[in-house]
Amino acid sequence: MAKVDAIVYNSNAGHGKEYAKIISEATGVKAYDLEDAKNSLNTDTKVLFIGWIMGSGIKGYKKAVKAFNVLGVCAVGMAPMGATDGEIKNKNNLPKSMQFFYLQGGFEWDKVSGADKTIMKMVKKKFNKDFGGKENISEGEKDMLELVNNGGSRVSSENATKVIEWINS
Repeated sequence: MAKVDAIVYNSNAGHGKEYAKIISEATGVKAYDLEDAKNSLNTDTKVLFIGWIMGSGIKGYKKAVKAFNVLGVCAVGMAPMGATDGEIKNKNNLPKSMQFFYLQGGFEWDKVSGADKTIMKMVKKKFNKDFGGKENISEGEKDMLELVNNGGSRVSSENATKVIEWINS
């Protein structure tokens, strides 16, 4: 018996949706987009929520907590796995009892617009200034530099292993 009754996700560039599909297929737990879930599920439904990160905030988390019994959260971001867990937990006021997972998603320039695109251009400029051309940077920093410059996805079933194990335990 799975720990949760549903997987609910909020996805911007599609990485959260991809993880929802991977986790759903591996666990047999149905996945719903947040807006569809609000129309389809009861407020007492036990869910794993998957949301994308912007400025350490998990997009859709507050809506999900108001609408469902959220037992676990997956934050999908650009940074390498686990790089910002504490900051994300604090910024979103996640209860200590809440199961938390960070999943590296990716970045897609063609799916960013408006003020977000302006912000990401500044991030790109800063990353290139801080890390571009330097030899002594970590693999994680190299990966982030690659993502902000060229975009790409880091979604994989391997990244979701701990989430799948938690749901199935």
